[in-house]
Amino acid sequence: MVKIFDIVDNGEMIYCSYTPENTDLKGTLKINKKTLEIVNVKYSEYEYGKKLYVSHVRSKIAEFIKANKPLPKELVAIWY
Repeated sequence: MVKIFDIVDNGEMIYCSYTPENTDLKGTLKINKKTLEIVNVKYSEYEYGKKLYVSHVRSKIAEFIKANKPLPKELVAIWY
């Protein structure tokens, strides 16, 4: 699970913060809205170099963009 929050869409880029699992160790992400590519990332210290959560954040944001839905202020991505 990853919580996605502080989501800002400026028309070209999407900025957000995320916290993996049940931690307060946040990371940040910048995504190009047109290409859905990650432009910049600061990984959460919780990840210990695994970089697992960023892909889930990107995928969840991409769902909304591809469906042309407005992004909420907060999201949660859950997988199993």
